[in-house]
Amino acid sequence: MRGMQRCAGSSLLRRLSATGALRGYALKLALRFEGGPFYSQTARWILARHYGVVIGDYSYGECFVPGAFASGVKVGRYVSVGPGVRVFLRNHPMNRLSTHPFFYNHSLGFVDEDNIESGALEIGHDAWIGAGAVILPGCSRIGVGAVVGASAVVTKDLGDFGVAAGNPARVIRSRFAPETCRLILASRWWERSVSECVAHLTEMSGQLDDVFLRDRLLSALRHVDGPGRGIRGATEEALRR
Repeated sequence: MRGMQRCAGSSLLRRLSATGALRGYALKLALRFEGGPFYSQTARWILARHYGVVIGDYSYGECFVPGAFASGVKVGRYVSVGPGVRVFLRNHPMNRLSTHPFFYNHSLGFVDEDNIESGALEIGHDAWIGAGAVILPGCSRIGVGAVVGASAVVTKDLGDFGVAAGNPARVIRSRFAPETCRLILASRWWERSVSECVAHLTEMSGQLDDVFLRDRLLSALRHVDGPGRGIRGATEEALRR
């Protein structure tokens, strides 16, 4: 069974990524030789080091496209990100004479340092962000197991297991009843490797509205070692690999 991978040339690819002109090439090679976005440790290191985007194990999608997610985004484990998703962590200033980035973005050469604030975004484990969704600076957290509909424009936080859609996005419902949400969060199943989860494939593929199946599955997958692996310390973990 496949797990997270780091190829023999990982150190070379990391060194190549230090050169801007070769960074995209190094990222593509890492994804090619390490099983793609589900499994590549080197691609995650490059994105964390050079783009400021931290991506948890087994997550995939547009978050691996440089520039699609602003620096300061942390993506949990098992997250699905559809094509065309974009994350913005700051707005153009509207209370100044000009809204143009010449006057606030230091990379354009006119100001010594950025002079508007940039936010941060945490995308919880097992969230699903639908194709073409746009996440704006008003949103700092998308919860564990949350779902964002295709082409939604998210302007504020979305709680665990919430389902949101529209422009601006509004919460339509919760995926599960409160007791089921509590049990899933307590299980911390996303800390398990894919091999461990696949050992319970029948249960993983079943409906959680079956209470017996739900309790059996979450009991089997419950991660009891330690206080739990949060997203907030993920940057250091990604760069240590």
